[in-house]
Amino acid sequence: MGWTLLRTNTAFRGLWLAYAGSVLGSWFNQIALALVTLRLTHSPAAMGFVLLARNAPMIMLGPFVGPLVERKSKRRIMFLTDLVRAGVAGSFIIAIVFHSMTLVFIAATLLGTVSVFFAPAREAAIPQVVATDQLVVANALSSQTGALAQILGAACGGILANANPILCFGLDALSYLWSAAIIVRTYWVEPMINSKRSPYTRRLLEGLLEVRANRIARAMIIIGVSWGLAGGGYYILVPVLAQNVYHMGAIGIGVLYVVDGIGVWMGAHSVSRWVGLQSRRAYIWYGLAYLTQAIFFGLMAEAKMLMVGAMFLLGMRISSGIIIPLDAGLLQLHVPRPFQGRVFALHDATYGSVMQLSYIVVGWAFQHFGYQRVGLIVGLVSGLCGVFWLSQRRYWAATNPIHRVS
Repeated sequence: MGWTLLRTNTAFRGLWLAYAGSVLGSWFNQIALALVTLRLTHSPAAMGFVLLARNAPMIMLGPFVGPLVERKSKRRIMFLTDLVRAGVAGSFIIAIVFHSMTLVFIAATLLGTVSVFFAPAREAAIPQVVATDQLVVANALSSQTGALAQILGAACGGILANANPILCFGLDALSYLWSAAIIVRTYWVEPMINSKRSPYTRRLLEGLLEVRANRIARAMIIIGVSWGLAGGGYYILVPVLAQNVYHMGAIGIGVLYVVDGIGVWMGAHSVSRWVGLQSRRAYIWYGLAYLTQAIFFGLMAEAKMLMVGAMFLLGMRISSGIIIPLDAGLLQLHVPRPFQGRVFALHDATYGSVMQLSYIVVGWAFQHFGYQRVGLIVGLVSGLCGVFWLSQRRYWAATNPIHRVS
């Protein structure tokens, strides 16, 4: 179904090609940034600060970009954002040449700041080019693409970064130029924007009121915040298991991240093949995926062997691959289009901000209470998210999604 959508929908094909190129480049950046930081500082703590510098703009600016995204052309925002990101990605090369961690921090902060605008614009653009009954397929295809890019980018990025990290940053810059070139050549009809400008604060308040009144959107944002509070533990648990439990070092980390990408791809593929937004199946799968994610996360924390841990990781990330496209698709389905930019920005920002807090809290908990005990607690949080969502099932039928997106 996904390939049929790509073949028949030229506008979505353009968005997909742009996304595929830029997300692949982002993985080259991710690998090279870690390597350069550790080479210049020899400090894992510095790596944490670089990641914080890149993600802090999403925390501080994310909730406030929605009104701007909605008032401007999504196509224009994505195009200009990609041009700026290409220049910022190229500035990492200057940082390497001058061996300057200051420039690395500045470039990471700028890259995070500009990227804040791109994600909600792309998420709000998809319903403009895809029919309502194809939203799940479109979002699942994007998740599959991101997973494949992770597998390819992490593998190739490691090889290229080890040879010369400048190559990775150069390819990252080219990937944004590729995305910009595709977007500027892709056309779709964007809804007319009301010429009567309402105050920025009013539009921001209207977005918050929409979330308050929209039970489905409110439930999904609550789940995002709840899982974000614990989910950061996953990104710490993987290298801890590979290094301290499986004693496989970088090879073990690489193997687990490849399994991660495969799992997300499989989950997203199952959504595009067997789930449709017009049926209750999408709502049920969304809740059940949080429950199965919880089970596999707890089992992964207990695994003592690489192959066993990889098997449980695969099950967990298949569940995540189901959640990711349904999370975007259900929001696109239930949030009226005039509010989508604001709601998506709020969702991304609240989830991202608590995820950063989770890195600190769960990392401290791993050190003081052990990864097995904390892993079970993190799994319990995921399970509670699933239970909470399934408890809202009486409201699924009460909300008519077709009218909500018209």
